[in-house]
Amino acid sequence: MKILHPTDFSEASMKALEVAKQLKEPLGAKLILLHTLEPPPSMPIYGDYWTQSLDEVVKKVQEEGIEQARKHLATLDSSAEHHLEVGKPLKIILDYAKKYDVDLIAMGTQGVDGWVDRVLGTVTERVIELSGKPVLAVRPEAEVKPIRHILVGTALAEPSIRALAFAKKIADAMGARITLLHSLEPIPEPPIPIHMPDPEMEQQRQALVEKLAKQLEELASQYGARPLLLEAKPVEAVCKVVAENDIDAVFIGKSRQHRFMGSVTREILERAKVPVFVHP
Repeated sequence: MKILHPTDFSEASMKALEVAKQLKEPLGAKLILLHTLEPPPSMPIYGDYWTQSLDEVVKKVQEEGIEQARKHLATLDSSAEHHLEVGKPLKIILDYAKKYDVDLIAMGTQGVDGWVDRVLGTVTERVIELSGKPVLAVRPEAEVKPIRHILVGTALAEPSIRALAFAKKIADAMGARITLLHSLEPIPEPPIPIHMPDPEMEQQRQALVEKLAKQLEELASQYGARPLLLEAKPVEAVCKVVAENDIDAVFIGKSRQHRFMGSVTREILERAKVPVFVHP
């Protein structure tokens, strides 16, 4: 197994590295550390103000930055493979993930920081969207603990089933237990209160609950997980279970992205207080 850890040395990145190190030995994984430096400004930006002395100053600052980053990178994990690149982080991360055919990308995420992030997604979100690899995303405020209890949120669809299989592999290696959660959207309140409930609708709802409970139990039994069915919106259900059940990590399948309105994946990444693994 190979774990790629792109780092910018931020608090969130350091927490992602903590989780990656947890997984390294139990999974027999190779850890690849990657730091990317943005390229220096080019001459056309400054036009007539660009001089040879300015060019020399820029090159010197870049060389010093590269050397400092190289030293810092080496201190993170002496047994890992270290790489330092100059360029655009997203492209380099995607290139490395493909080149090394990694099994997991572990990185920090700061969440949405402005209009551009909200429309295009953060670097972490775009890695989740484009890499085709499982991605571990950790926020700076997330609590990193030994992984003993895993929550897998499932939509009973392929991405979340793949997330469950990946969680099972890690649970077996770490000696952790799994809770498998499916949330059933609550029935919206009608604009005008109805005092007489429709018996047929209630029967249909009950039949749906029973059907989902059976599907969830059958799926959970295949992976040695505890099934849990809640009537709540997916994000609310995940946050509730994390808060009330001493969850150490959340595994979810990647949901379809909706840039302006957000998605279940994005909301969980923004609100989760524990590391989140997202499977394509």
